[in-house]
Amino acid sequence: MSEFGEIRDRESQVQLASRLSEKSDLRLVRLAFWTVAICAGLLQAWNARFSPSPDGTNYLDMAGAVLRGDWKDSVNGMWSPFYAWILAPFLALLRPTAYWESAVLQLVNFVGLLLAFRCFEFLFRALLEMREHSVPLGSEKGSLGETGWWILGYGLCLSTILFVQSVTVTTPDVWIFAFTCLIVGLIVRIRAGRAAWHFGLLGLALACAYLTKAFYFPLTFVFLLAAWLAAGISRQTLKLVAFAFLVFCLAAGPFVITLSRGKHRVTFSDVGALNYVLEVDQIPRPSFWRGENGTGVPVHPARQLSSRPLLYEFATPAHGTYPPGFDWSYWMEGAKPRFNLRGQIRVLRHSVGTYFQIFLLQLEYSLPVLVLFFFAQDKSGWKTALYRYAYLWMPGFIAGLAYSLIHVEDRYVAPFVLLLWISLFCRAFDAAADIPRGVAMALVFATISITGIRLAKFLASEVIVSASKQENVSWEISEQLRALGLQRGDKVSAIAAPAGAYWAHLAGLTIVSEIPPGEQDVFWTADPATQRNVFKLFAGTGARLVVTKDPPPAAIDRGWIPLGDTSYYAHTLPLQ
Repeated sequence: MSEFGEIRDRESQVQLASRLSEKSDLRLVRLAFWTVAICAGLLQAWNARFSPSPDGTNYLDMAGAVLRGDWKDSVNGMWSPFYAWILAPFLALLRPTAYWESAVLQLVNFVGLLLAFRCFEFLFRALLEMREHSVPLGSEKGSLGETGWWILGYGLCLSTILFVQSVTVTTPDVWIFAFTCLIVGLIVRIRAGRAAWHFGLLGLALACAYLTKAFYFPLTFVFLLAAWLAAGISRQTLKLVAFAFLVFCLAAGPFVITLSRGKHRVTFSDVGALNYVLEVDQIPRPSFWRGENGTGVPVHPARQLSSRPLLYEFATPAHGTYPPGFDWSYWMEGAKPRFNLRGQIRVLRHSVGTYFQIFLLQLEYSLPVLVLFFFAQDKSGWKTALYRYAYLWMPGFIAGLAYSLIHVEDRYVAPFVLLLWISLFCRAFDAAADIPRGVAMALVFATISITGIRLAKFLASEVIVSASKQENVSWEISEQLRALGLQRGDKVSAIAAPAGAYWAHLAGLTIVSEIPPGEQDVFWTADPATQRNVFKLFAGTGARLVVTKDPPPAAIDRGWIPLGDTSYYAHTLPLQ
């Protein structure tokens, strides 16, 4: 008996040493990947500090409205409010000068990246804990082992966030990535039989996601269905799903009510319908929509003051820096999506191309899946896995399919791509249960090595860019406009103004009239009398100056004033 006891003690000691060693390995793996994530995120944020995307200007306008207590301007049918609510406290706390304001946008997205990485850990840990009950992670076969799984998961997450997502675009997409991981993590915990209060957290997380991106309103029902499947379909679990939906309604309902009252109709957002009209029905100028292609009758379109060149005025209601972009849902009120077979086929073809490009960005992750498929003992088992992992892959698949009908961008579908990869890997390792641990780890290291090379190249490029001098062009333009006598609250006009017009936001100006892109050559080639008439029309809208980019060389001799060392120029307008 004593000899038998000694053997058991030695086995226990070996197992304990093995667990301690694996925990130490896990700490090193986590430290390594977090270090890469932080360094990559900081470099990206720093290099893009003076380059806010066009959407960023609108979110800054909304955040400013929140800080002023102007809740009317902080809510519209185009831009969801949660990102502006996140921006507002950062702006209030840091009080950046105009020069550094755009850097706050990048800082917020960097925080979003860290939150997304942490939410991914929440999801992945829940998934591994659940799998451990069915396939022991410490067994020699049938599993990578916990360390192997984390290396694969971290690599996949970094690849998706940095190469597919990109945090340099000043939009709330990285925050949506975080909420998606949190939501699916809660569903996995529900699958594992955790407490009923997880349904309440699920409803709250879904509400936050919807308030960040309107697409999550219809997607909420898909996630709730996934939660019901995960919990086991029954009347009791249906009550818990209903509880989650109630929490969602309580959290998101006030925004829906406020928006519906403002629109005088029931709506949760107009962004989906407007994007369908734009992408499928091909509206050439959404900000100056005229009912083209049988898409409806404009209720209050921008006023057309001239036909050659086209000149539009939108001085009232003047919300945001650039009113047409600040709230498309107002200026395109009356637009009705119209099914267009040719347009739909064109969009689907474009969507397939975009998904193929995303696949190429993460091509290395197809290698272990293919190898494991050939190692699989029972290839028919892949079909049974469709139901087993439905709660994991179904939301991602449906979301990707829905986007493909209207418009696909990498940043839109990044979190759903991650879900599909995770589902695929779970099923692949289940199917190849007899694969030796060494072979499985070799596949993982081969895959991560390729990702590592890409990350190294990415980091090296970002370091080189960070060492170069970057000019804050928008700030310089705003300072030059101030030097010309413009003050906050003044109005200006634009000729082919670039989307966003961040320079106007920094100067506190409102663009109230414009010759849209594509029409600028008509103005530049017009005779002096026509140009003088255009200036009078601009002045009649209340504008003090007209601003343009890259005018013809001869424009300087016609009174156009260069705005510093930028490619922008301004021209004074006659007093009215």
